[in-house]
Amino acid sequence: MTLTQEQTTATVAPTGSAVGVARIYWAIVATIGTASFIVSCGLAVTQEGNGGWLNGLIFTLSYFTVWSNILTFIMNWSLVADPARDGTIFRWLRMSSLVMITITGLVYAIVLAPDANPVGLGVYTNIGYHYISPWATVLGFLLFGPRPRFRVKTVFAMLAIPVVWLTYTLLRGLLLVTPPPEAPSTQLGEPQNWYPYPFIDVNDPSPLIPGLEFGGYAGVGVNIVVIVFLGLLFGFIFLGLDRALSKGNKALPLT
Repeated sequence: MTLTQEQTTATVAPTGSAVGVARIYWAIVATIGTASFIVSCGLAVTQEGNGGWLNGLIFTLSYFTVWSNILTFIMNWSLVADPARDGTIFRWLRMSSLVMITITGLVYAIVLAPDANPVGLGVYTNIGYHYISPWATVLGFLLFGPRPRFRVKTVFAMLAIPVVWLTYTLLRGLLLVTPPPEAPSTQLGEPQNWYPYPFIDVNDPSPLIPGLEFGGYAGVGVNIVVIVFLGLLFGFIFLGLDRALSKGNKALPLT
């Protein structure tokens, strides 16, 4: 199995037998991500206590975890079709998926996992969403590329989808969430308290960095700054890896 570099396109991508290996690898990872998504949607519309099937489905589809996994398995399926894929949209979505799924895996492992208690089929979707999809995707990027694909502007463009998610989350919370004084017994995830993560809960935001504790939107704002910083950090890490594993070659501008 070999990787070759085509100087005319500055591309390092699988060739020969490596193409088949790459396609099989991406197909396995994409299948696990897709299956986890389908099962989680099925659980959302069938489980009681979600305020109805539509509310349950919307709530599930509103998790950053789900957004990152959807984008990741779409990108992985695209690499099944063409392991050497390139293009402006591909570069943007590829960088976005790598950063988003990495943050999903890390934030879950460090912040959310200690309090998580998945049951039933949720155990398997949890493994697929938070363990297999993130780290298998990063491993595939390191093993198969294709590269180089990233430029500095790709890193900053990556922020677009997370910003859309944050805007949607805060606006929906502002319109739909009942503050604790009116509903003191509500928990995250219930119809009256929609916020999907404690660090984005405007009513009582938990700090991502111990000691930086602020209430309300100030606390959420600090957490958002931390998340944006992490996103840019990982974006530049992937940019550096993209170039280093391409023996210093930079991605060519697309016309």
